[in-house]
Amino acid sequence: MAEKMEFQTEVKQLLQLMIHSLYSHKEIFLRELISNSSDALDKIRFESLTNSAIACDPDKLKIRINPDKESGTIVITDNGIGMNHDELIANLGTIARSGSKAFLESLSGDQKADSNLIGQFGVGFYSVFMVATKVEVLTRRAGSEQAFRWISEGEGSFEIEEASRAETGTDIIITLNDESKNYAEIWELKSLIKKYSNFIAFPVELKKAPEWKDGKEVEGPVEFEIVNNNKPIWTRSTSEVTEDEYAEFFSGACGGFGKPLKTIHTKAEGTLEYSSIMYLPESISPFESNNIERKHGVKLYVRKVFISDEVKELIPGFFRFVKGVVDTDDLPLNVSREILQDNPMIKKIGKALTGKIFAEIKKMAEKEPEEFAKFWKQTGTIIKEGLHSEYEHRDNLLEIVRFNSTVGGDENYLTSFKEYVGRMREGQKHIYYINAENYATASKSPHLELFRANGIEVLYLTDPIDEFVVPQLYKVEDKELKSITAEDLDLGDLISRDEKAEKKEEKRLGKFLEGVKEVLESKLENVRLTYRLKESPACLVSGAGSMTAQMEQMMRAMGQPVPESKQILELNASHPIVNNLNDLYGKDPKNDQVQEWITLLYEQALIAEGRQVPDQTAYLNRVNKMFEAATKNA
Repeated sequence: MAEKMEFQTEVKQLLQLMIHSLYSHKEIFLRELISNSSDALDKIRFESLTNSAIACDPDKLKIRINPDKESGTIVITDNGIGMNHDELIANLGTIARSGSKAFLESLSGDQKADSNLIGQFGVGFYSVFMVATKVEVLTRRAGSEQAFRWISEGEGSFEIEEASRAETGTDIIITLNDESKNYAEIWELKSLIKKYSNFIAFPVELKKAPEWKDGKEVEGPVEFEIVNNNKPIWTRSTSEVTEDEYAEFFSGACGGFGKPLKTIHTKAEGTLEYSSIMYLPESISPFESNNIERKHGVKLYVRKVFISDEVKELIPGFFRFVKGVVDTDDLPLNVSREILQDNPMIKKIGKALTGKIFAEIKKMAEKEPEEFAKFWKQTGTIIKEGLHSEYEHRDNLLEIVRFNSTVGGDENYLTSFKEYVGRMREGQKHIYYINAENYATASKSPHLELFRANGIEVLYLTDPIDEFVVPQLYKVEDKELKSITAEDLDLGDLISRDEKAEKKEEKRLGKFLEGVKEVLESKLENVRLTYRLKESPACLVSGAGSMTAQMEQMMRAMGQPVPESKQILELNASHPIVNNLNDLYGKDPKNDQVQEWITLLYEQALIAEGRQVPDQTAYLNRVNKMFEAATKNA
């Protein structure tokens, strides 16, 4: 006759609390039960070494999973240590008592280091009641002839009765509830095994899907296949792993896209022990590039069991494109093995991993500049996010960030801040830059004319995120960053200026400047002469608090209102267009055609700045009138 007993706990409701609140995903139950079976296999392997009464062939240890879709059941079988009557009560009848933990504590130091035991808290088994209406455990302890059956519906009590089992080990028979029938599907179980238990130390066999012919299932014996890869390559030395194996692991286990560009394989020993393989990808999908909320690609394992890919402390967000795994034996987890406790080990591992990634990128930049250029084109925008949000990594980031520059002949040329500073002219106090939508717009900006004429290098900031991060940097390499479109641009002794001549020009063109202000009063903050132009007739500079063209475009793209901001129009006193308009204005300040040309001059400056002309139809009409007049008089 079966014995009926209540679970041993001070609060019976604790069981329901754990079943329904402890785990965030129901699918976790399979990971927990496979982990328990793995522990049982580990135990019999150890006990057979010290107890001659317990026989064990290590090569035959395995876990087998047999789902039945029609009956809505799953049977998980192992040929591990099994349990006797008292162990069933102690391990399955006492919540939060872990047999694995007690066994681990009994081992010597060397034995403990070799053990792959996973369970620590004694609550993982109860996760099965998230998906089950009833659970039976048929088990026979190694060294005993008597088997026992444990039965519970997860309502606060369980039954134990004598039973028979031909061999040592345990069967867990799960009757699925109506909401969880999908877990009897072979493809679903295979997916979960691959996700959570792919690298445990023992083979996991799953029933093969039946064959179909002419729309009917072919009858035959039930067959099983091993679905896990129980040889994780991160446990092997780098000399033992081939490039093909690394590439296969990248695309298979890590979900990488394309091929890995660089592989970082680490086995840390000492006070901080972990193994890891991380990849810098050769190419990145647009989704990874654009979605800053996306979780990173480094998966955390504890004793080869997948725990999470959402441990933010492992990899900073600006390295979210990095793929890989990290596995450790000593990480303290909470009872559900899902959410990590805030502990210094995770932070130390994360710091070490991040340092390895920085070192590999710096090495590539120095030794393989062409490879680095391709890598930066894919990842640069993402990495620069760190300058905005991760101050602790600022120094490392500043070493690897790159920009186009006036020094390079095309957009394939990249330079660092350090290289820029090394080329600065004597007496130069600032690092100069220009924001633009793309390389072509930046390289053709009229603002560059003065700098090119005087051999002063300018960085091109063409990523949208540059708008946010560069102003926050303020100083790099002890040099202040300065936009060449700023209103208060002062190159000091880097250029020679004739202030007397400038004042003379201001007097000569004074009335015309007032006329331009009057025509463009609603569009501009001010109109003045400039010394920064050599070839172009006019340019726009940013007034105090005004937005750049790129910032305005970003806000419009995000559907945000763009506040009105007026710029300053600067005119080149030596340019023929400006002087011709001055002469025409002097003859007839109210001439409609002169006013049209003044507006056109402003619109051309807008276009050079990368901004939109407010009224494109009116702009085209003005251009067409000029064409008409020019062709008529040709």
